[in-house]
Amino acid sequence: MSPVAGFHLHLYQPPREDPWLGLVANEWSAWPYHDWNERIAAECYRAMVAVALPLGENGETELVEPLTRSSLDVGPTLHYWLERHSPDVERALGYQVRRAASGPSAVAIAAPLVHAILPLASAKDRDRLIAWGIADYARRFGASPLGMWLPETAVDLATLESIARQGIRYTILMPTQAVRVREPGGDWRPVDAHSLDTSRPYLVQLGEGRTITVVFGHASLSQRVAFGDLIDDGTELADIMARELHDRDGVVLLVADGETYGHHHRFGDLGLAWALRRLQRHHKLETTLGAWLATTEPTWEVELALVSAWSCAHGVERWRSDCGCVTGEQPGWHQGWRAPLREALDWLREALGGAVDAELARHLRSVDDALLDYGRVLSGEAEPHEFVTIHAHRPLDADETSRVLELCEVHRNLLYSFTSCAWFFADPAEIETSIVLRYAAVAMEIGFRALDVDLEAGLLERLAKVRSNRPGIEGRTLWRRACDAYRFDEALVVAGFAAELFASKDSARTVRGFWRMKAEPTDDDPDARRIVLTNTLTLRQSHYLTRVERLGGLGVEVHVNDADSSRRFVLGELGNDVVARVACSWLIGPGSENYEGALDLLAAQLLEQPASSDEAAVLVALASAPRYVTPIAEASIRRALTALVGQPISKTDIDLLTPLARAVGLSEIVETN
Repeated sequence: MSPVAGFHLHLYQPPREDPWLGLVANEWSAWPYHDWNERIAAECYRAMVAVALPLGENGETELVEPLTRSSLDVGPTLHYWLERHSPDVERALGYQVRRAASGPSAVAIAAPLVHAILPLASAKDRDRLIAWGIADYARRFGASPLGMWLPETAVDLATLESIARQGIRYTILMPTQAVRVREPGGDWRPVDAHSLDTSRPYLVQLGEGRTITVVFGHASLSQRVAFGDLIDDGTELADIMARELHDRDGVVLLVADGETYGHHHRFGDLGLAWALRRLQRHHKLETTLGAWLATTEPTWEVELALVSAWSCAHGVERWRSDCGCVTGEQPGWHQGWRAPLREALDWLREALGGAVDAELARHLRSVDDALLDYGRVLSGEAEPHEFVTIHAHRPLDADETSRVLELCEVHRNLLYSFTSCAWFFADPAEIETSIVLRYAAVAMEIGFRALDVDLEAGLLERLAKVRSNRPGIEGRTLWRRACDAYRFDEALVVAGFAAELFASKDSARTVRGFWRMKAEPTDDDPDARRIVLTNTLTLRQSHYLTRVERLGGLGVEVHVNDADSSRRFVLGELGNDVVARVACSWLIGPGSENYEGALDLLAAQLLEQPASSDEAAVLVALASAPRYVTPIAEASIRRALTALVGQPISKTDIDLLTPLARAVGLSEIVETN
């Protein structure tokens, strides 16, 4: 076998979509980018697609592709975002991996659908997360994965048995997770992070005569790349990695988050590319783990700790107790909130998941088989209706088909609510905990609608035990903060479409997140429209009658009626994406998406005339709309913000404008208003 010195890149972001709507909300902390995924994609993922390095001494350059010269996994929630918001990165990644010399398995390994701690999941949930991750990999790369990344490298024997049953042959761990090893025919001897020989692959014995291969990352070099400055000099890094091999056939694998290379370390993509090129050309070493494992037969065995993870010294306690492992802590803080948060969500999973499975059993031949196969729907490989037809024990009508899909979506949302980031940081009053609470809320809403099972009071009772380190914030407050401003129901989605249709005519979107809309004229009112709304996840259709009126300069009033209710909405209630498109239509022209031009005109308008009740919402929406706010647009925002705050405006508008003001460095003008 040939020696290998390379990198494993763990590329992952949590699901950032609003689970009611299916769109990513603006995150002011990522300014001047729209959200953290957008920022990290620009600083890191896009940069690593192809890096220009000097070639020779004549000023020539060459493109190096670090992704296909490494080992990598891409979390399916990041894949999903890239496909919709950075298709250039997704297409390049897919193309590069598919054309790798030994096929996709030489470069890429799979990851569970959600970045959940698998040893803390139920057996069924663990199997589903793994199966759904495999389906995502197969659809994107056109092959079955041989390896799988375990979130936070959290592992126990049951987790390894689960991935092995589903065809996975190897995973990557860190030396702190090994307890003892033995050579063929030898005795077991204890090891630790310093004494474990990470240059060889190891076998773990599983039940029923199965084994799985484990490759261990190089602890000290991985640490120095992730948290030190070793990545700053790719030549030195490559030489150090080559020396670590000591002229032996083996592996030196550096394992770190992909965000290390360009996001956490500016220009880390350059250091990575330089190191990979030098390893291959100067040291004549292989750099892709999958290609090495294809010709390497493990002979040594390893015994792992009963349960362990790379970012917790106490097993997996970081995701369920105040174990002391934390990021972002402050003096006097504790993480006593972790246990009640997990207990509340565990309770919800059992209470709601059991009711869902009982109902699914009325329609499907095998609930477990169907839910394992639901990953093909989530990946886009199978159409929802086709999936239900395959698994139903009898022909189902449209309502029954939608009901089955809704109940599958309950399980998906429940699993998303266990995204590990919610427990990773120092306090629950952060965006990561809000994300999981929103998915729990959607799961309960679908459960209530489909099964008439109301569990919100029970969940809130348990969440009340969650206490933030920030004064006066407990679980119910966190729940309201996470959910109230993000909830979208069908009538609100319809109202947004009607407003866009009214302002932009034929340019209105017919797809918005998870929703598809179709408008039909009415016979008796030329200003009214009948709207057919379809949920693309569940195929559920609803019918509404809408009428829109323009209010003043930028505002609209939307009336939405169905068989049971009549509701009225104003522009600021419709969501930033709708507000920005409607405002662009009024300020620039029907169907315009020139947000920067609209900001220029809004700033001029605010300097020329008194503000109306809609300008604060419009300013925030226009500032939220672009993928990246340019310096020119930021100057317009600052002018508009200064002009608006200088006029008599409400406390509600001040609260709305405050995050934007902080982002552009003008917090003092709203704080003193």
